[in-house]
Amino acid sequence: MNGGSGQKLTTNDALMYLKDVKDMFLDKKEKYAEFLDIMKDLKAQRVDTTGVIARVKELFKGHRKLILGFNTFLPKGFEITLSQEDEPEAKKAVEFEEAIHFVNKIKMRFQGNDPLLT
Repeated sequence: MNGGSGQKLTTNDALMYLKDVKDMFLDKKEKYAEFLDIMKDLKAQRVDTTGVIARVKELFKGHRKLILGFNTFLPKGFEITLSQEDEPEAKKAVEFEEAIHFVNKIKMRFQGNDPLLT
C-alpha cells in the first residue's frame, strides 16, 4: 500500500493510526466503530475514495490531526485539505478573544487622546 506521500506504508503505520483514532474517541466508541465501517465499505468497494474522504472529514470534524493524518493512506492524487470553516470553533473563539483584548489594549493606550475611543 502506497500512500499519497509516496512513502511505503506498513501494517504498523495503519495500526498506529487506528490506535490514535481509538484513543481520541475513548468516550465515544461509536465514532471508532463508524470509522471501521467506513474502512469496510471502502474495502468492499461500496464507496469510492472521494466518498471516504467526505465521510472521514465529517466524522473527524474538529480533530485536525486525525483528518490530516488520514492523508497518509490516500492514493496518489487525493488529499484532504481543511479550510477556515473546518477549523474547530474553540480556535475561532480564542482568536475573537485575542482581538477583543487587542482592541481594549489600544483603547487603554490612547485613552484621553481621542474622544471616539473613550
